[in-house]
Amino acid sequence: MKSDSWLIIIMRSLDEVRTLRIEKRTLIILACGGIVFASAFAFFAYEYFSLLYGQSHLVDQVKNLTSQIYTLEKKLRKPSPEKTPLLAVSSPVSIDDLKVFRRAKGGGFSVRFRLTNQNPQNIPITGTLAMVAKNEALRTPIYRVIPEMPLSKGIPQQPEKGRSFEIRRQKFVEAFFDASPEGVFKTLTVYIYSAEGQLLLKKSTDLPEE
Repeated sequence: MKSDSWLIIIMRSLDEVRTLRIEKRTLIILACGGIVFASAFAFFAYEYFSLLYGQSHLVDQVKNLTSQIYTLEKKLRKPSPEKTPLLAVSSPVSIDDLKVFRRAKGGGFSVRFRLTNQNPQNIPITGTLAMVAKNEALRTPIYRVIPEMPLSKGIPQQPEKGRSFEIRRQKFVEAFFDASPEGVFKTLTVYIYSAEGQLLLKKSTDLPEE
């Protein structure tokens, strides 16, 4: 005859025999409970480690995104173009008879030119001027400016520091440049600015060979 329970006999030496009757239903319930518990434990363990992996992956993605943003910002941070004053449409002054003379002794050269007022009414014109000697053919270009002021690629950056002038009709200008130990100057450029610092005129000439 079928039985709905198991009989477990526990035998110990010198002791009486003990029996424990466990029903099949109880064992099935315990087995199902164990399976459910093991499955739940495995599920929560999987979710826990998945969460840890997801967090680690998210941290890596944030780091990569931060690095990409930094690289992009670095590329976008290009130096702004150097300040170059705009040239006036029509200059009220002209540079005439621009001449350069090399000095035989000690190197260097002298420059001479005439500023002419182009206004028919001869209304006085005021402003500043700067003269820049250059040699941009060298591996390291050399520059020298009169009067002294900051340059950017040979262009004066502070016109207010230039030599001031006032012209009613015309004005003669002379200057002398010492030789440079870094090399020989090849060109000279004269910059004329208004009293407000606007570039009115510039004129360049090649220097005679030594």
